[in-house]
Amino acid sequence: MHTDSTDTTRRSGTAWIVVAILAALAMVVAAAFLASAEPDGLERVAEDQGFAGAGEEAPYELIPDYSVPGIEGELSTVVAGVIGVAVLFGLAWGLGRLLARRRDRAPAPR
Repeated sequence: MHTDSTDTTRRSGTAWIVVAILAALAMVVAAAFLASAEPDGLERVAEDQGFAGAGEEAPYELIPDYSVPGIEGELSTVVAGVIGVAVLFGLAWGLGRLLARRRDRAPAPR
């Protein structure tokens, strides 16, 4: 029985993608339960210096404060993180497919 090397490479690539997605999702879940509700970074400095309220509101918020409206607690943060992982994976996968298609259409070098 002969296995095509392309099939083996494809299966190996798919396995890595699945492992990467599962690792990203595990990090999202862990981060949701470990995250602090206290402000940090630039938000903390803005509060300490008294100019936190001087900024303008964003014109839109897709996932405000890393939470999904209608879902409470850490579960909301987990769902927001899963949405983020899915969006980023979709963008990366789509860009990869587009670049692969362009490469396949390019004329062979002479």
